Amino acid sequence: MVTSASFLSGVLFRHTSRAIRHQGRHHYKTCSTSTNHSIRYAPPPISSMRTSFPARSLTSSTLQSSRPFKVLGLQQVAIGSLDKSALSNLWCNIFGVEQIGSYKSEKENVDEDILLLGKPGSPHSVEVDLMVPIDQDKSPKVHVPPLNHIGLWVDDLPEAVKWMERNGVRFTPGGIRKGAAGHDVTFIHPKGNEQSPIGGGGVLIELVQAPKEVIEALS
Repeated sequence: MVTSASFLSGVLFRHTSRAIRHQGRHHYKTCSTSTNHSIRYAPPPISSMRTSFPARSLTSSTLQSSRPFKVLGLQQVAIGSLDKSALSNLWCNIFGVEQIGSYKSEKENVDEDILLLGKPGSPHSVEVDLMVPIDQDKSPKVHVPPLNHIGLWVDDLPEAVKWMERNGVRFTPGGIRKGAAGHDVTFIHPKGNEQSPIGGGGVLIELVQAPKEVIEALS
């Protein structure tokens, strides 16, 4: 014979289950009644927990409409080490990636081999820089961290820098200058500060002015 408490728990369970299925199959949570029967209930509808989203979307939409440049794609990956021969063995001998050039700068404390992933002249190819410091005791220390930086193609570098600075992005000293591959470049600092709170999230990011053919292919 079914007791009134058991009957009530059964009714509650069936009623709640139907309500949950009707509301969109939320993840169940359980709680116990005083009669040691577990009943299930649904958390509040997800829509009720999104009150802050519209404000974020509005800000994002405003930035999208005002941005006077476009990031087109990945231009390069730079890897640092104290042993270039080990890097070259991996990338050239094991992976079979072709070296297309080299670059050395006492000012930047770097000696690097320039490799190319993809077809030469293709806007979709990606440069790989294998970097070692000329003097490991001096700065910048291009081997720390081992993933030294990534480079991004930008269609209008001067406008990108001006717009980002207005919106709180922190750049490294030096401004726009010629990079190892001959393109104009600048760098976003890995970390923000009080004046410019937006950094690269711990990653040094190089912005590279894309040539006309890359812009036409990737826009």
